Amino acid sequence: MLVSVWSLTIGGTIARPRQYTDEEILDATEEMVLKHGPNVSTSVIANHLGLSKAALFKRFSNKDRLIVSALFRPQLMARSPVAALLKNGPTQAPIRDQLIEIGVGILTSMRRLVPCMTMFHAAGIDPRESMGHDLAPPVQGRKLLTAWLQQAHVQDRIRTMDPAILAVGFLGMLKARPFREVILGDTDLDCSDTTYVTQLVDQMLSGIAGPSA
Repeated sequence: MLVSVWSLTIGGTIARPRQYTDEEILDATEEMVLKHGPNVSTSVIANHLGLSKAALFKRFSNKDRLIVSALFRPQLMARSPVAALLKNGPTQAPIRDQLIEIGVGILTSMRRLVPCMTMFHAAGIDPRESMGHDLAPPVQGRKLLTAWLQQAHVQDRIRTMDPAILAVGFLGMLKARPFREVILGDTDLDCSDTTYVTQLVDQMLSGIAGPSA
């Protein structure tokens, strides 16, 4: 959906309208919420875009709905490269290499997701009330990773285990880094995300690797 904004030139002539897509509105809202906090006024968001509040609410009926839609976007997870990797299942490449690539992709997504979830908590907003539990990016990610690990087990490339438990554990280790940086201000770990994930995968594989890994 597009929202148009008419403007005047210096000579008073009406210029062609500036059209905003839903994604542009949501991107701007996310930027303002993360910059000013969850109590940022809709006027600030509208002014940042050059929109009127009426035009803003023509698409998003109220402030909570706007914030939830901006910070809690399942479609971003669905379109992410890591989602494609998980949906396609394990390839013939070494499981270690695939898990590192998947882990770095998930960690990259977590860096966006953790600040957003923090804003929800601060605002007292439960996004599941608007979007539903199964659409939550963390839930989508867990289900995709669980299915991927199950396929790897069927291929005899990881040992017999509960893939759901392993998925939750791996996701927890990945989330720990951005959580500590954003929430606790603990930024002393100066290695790259790739190094971080590689060491996690190596430690994990030493316990779950199957004969064909």
